[in-house]
Amino acid sequence: PPNNQSTVAPQLQKQHFDDVLQGRRNDLDLKQYPTLQSLQDHAALSCGSLSQLVLESGNMAHDQYPLAHQAARLVGIGHGLTNALRTSIPVISTTGKLIVPHDLCEKYGIQSPRYLLSALGQGDSQAQQALCLAVEEIAESARDHLQQARALRNDILQEDKDQNNKAVCVLLPALASETFLQRLQQSGYNLTDRNLRNVGTLEHLACGLSMILSYYQK
Repeated sequence: PPNNQSTVAPQLQKQHFDDVLQGRRNDLDLKQYPTLQSLQDHAALSCGSLSQLVLESGNMAHDQYPLAHQAARLVGIGHGLTNALRTSIPVISTTGKLIVPHDLCEKYGIQSPRYLLSALGQGDSQAQQALCLAVEEIAESARDHLQQARALRNDILQEDKDQNNKAVCVLLPALASETFLQRLQQSGYNLTDRNLRNVGTLEHLACGLSMILSYYQK
């Protein structure tokens, strides 16, 4: 084969497919996750398993590339949490699903989270601050998972040296998640800030350029 590429069909683990489907089933009728851990578990099932499937589609099996799979799962969790925050306003507007888990609502004394998370809801300043603190904790969890994946960088490059940086390609979406988390931090973790949803062309280009540079810099 050209470029020494294998023609062997990739072996995809059925368990990953099952986990993705289970994560979606769990999410169907749920209006609020009970704990932050349960939200993380959902992200691991849905996004983490999908990231591992992408690795396997490139003939990177778990038993041969365990660190790449570990990083893919971590990136998937970080991406899942970030995406939940990013889509929280339209999701609650259409489905009534609240992204902030029940335990964080109790921890920060959020009394009317659905009103606060609605597109037009303002609430009082104290309640709004409580919501921002809860959102910050979710964002920090997402950021922590992405940083854990980055800490595996050197070991992954050694493990991936015969696969033409396939693992690097799978892990690049972490940069898009980090871009949103940075913008969320700049907004004071205010999910109702309209600027979070108004991303300009220059910002899209900057994120794309960052991903290209990161690929070549590994």
